[in-house]
Amino acid sequence: MKKMRRTLSLFNTLTRRVEPVLPVTEGRISLYTCGPTVYNYAHIGNLRTFLFQDLLKRTFQAAGHQVEHCMNITDVEDKIIRDSQGGLAADTSNEDRHTAMKALTERFTAIFLEDLDALGILRADHLPKATDFVPQMIRLIQDLKAKGLAYVRDGSVYYRIAGFPQYGCLAHLDREGMQVGASVDADEYERDSVTDFVLWKATKPGEPRWDSPWGPGRPGWHIECSAMGMELLGERMDIHSGGVDLIFPHHENEMAQSEGCLGHRWVNHWVHGEFLMVEGQKMAKSLGNFFTLRDLMAKGVDPITLRYAIQSNHYRKVLNFSFEGLRAAENALKRIRAFRVRMEGEGQAGGGPWKASLEPTVRLEQAREVFWAAMADDLNTPEALAAVFMLITYLNAQDDHVALTREERDAVLAFLDETDAIFAAWPHQTSGLDGKVEALIEARRAAKAARNWPEADRVRDQLKALGIVLEDRKDGTTGWRRG
Repeated sequence: MKKMRRTLSLFNTLTRRVEPVLPVTEGRISLYTCGPTVYNYAHIGNLRTFLFQDLLKRTFQAAGHQVEHCMNITDVEDKIIRDSQGGLAADTSNEDRHTAMKALTERFTAIFLEDLDALGILRADHLPKATDFVPQMIRLIQDLKAKGLAYVRDGSVYYRIAGFPQYGCLAHLDREGMQVGASVDADEYERDSVTDFVLWKATKPGEPRWDSPWGPGRPGWHIECSAMGMELLGERMDIHSGGVDLIFPHHENEMAQSEGCLGHRWVNHWVHGEFLMVEGQKMAKSLGNFFTLRDLMAKGVDPITLRYAIQSNHYRKVLNFSFEGLRAAENALKRIRAFRVRMEGEGQAGGGPWKASLEPTVRLEQAREVFWAAMADDLNTPEALAAVFMLITYLNAQDDHVALTREERDAVLAFLDETDAIFAAWPHQTSGLDGKVEALIEARRAAKAARNWPEADRVRDQLKALGIVLEDRKDGTTGWRRG
């Protein structure tokens, strides 16, 4: 049976409208996401962006699309050079400078990937490192120079924004106030200092370098993503994503470089996730509210609980992270997982007749319809999850009175699998724990039958230590759930 392919709509930063994503190639979504700058640990604000992008990718996959995903690794830029070269002598060779830079970036790349794995974030199909694509960057700069969109000054090359009339359309800048003709070497700058930006930086003392037609130097930050994106995903891309902090200058400059070279639109949908606050304040080390994933795990936070806490909020709304919110997320997950365990069992009726207005299968299809309508409308996760919880409330109540059939339970489990393919937070447990739990429950039942109360209590405590909560039913059977 051919899987249904659903059309999804997203807010396009370029047009400021929620628009359907109509892929360049039917059934295939090309997705470029700006990855980390690997000079330190990613903080939870960074991780919010990567979790949003994972949600985006998984939703398209669950909706029946093939996704080709490229996430770059920025392993050369201002902060990386600052942190990797500071302790080196002035006469250090270029080879040793590259070695020192690589040691820093490879360490933090490995740590970043460990964080992704802990959070259940799928690996991209392409994870290009900027330093592996310097020849492509040089060729792109040469093309821009040949088109009159770049010029050389003192061994550096700058993009001439006056030659690209569309400049500023992504960030919705006022071109009247731009300082056209000035140039800036910094990778990051404020919106009110819009100037010609650097594509290639002439080498300064104490920096690693590459050879180029304009002399020794290194690429600017913005040219890296243009070169890698065009090389790996082609001249037309469906979605380019990042945090709202990248809209300007990074993505604005990417668009100018790429479209200036290609002569046509490069990206159909620009999609950006909002900031994360901590307990109502901007995250800062000076405030003591700066957290990495490892900081939270040291406090006993399950990474999947953090995943759910972030993804259950809409990606385009500022998220106020709090430990109270984490506890709420933990309780929500316990409820879904307990419901899953209940549906995996056979069920025990015992509450009398149930006058339902809808059959379980009808209620299930309504929940599925509401879930997908919400996800297709700009990834509206709060509404989508509300549909899941309404289904849980209804079916738990019905199952208390008239047990669902095995066929109905399996249909519900299929829906939980369908939603978990997106949220990755309530999978079927295949660790072998279920069998161990059932054996202990049987041992406790036998102890109770023999009136060996100390043994029954001992087994109950053993189950409690495993995080298992027992539910003794009126009919004499015992159910269980993870606490």
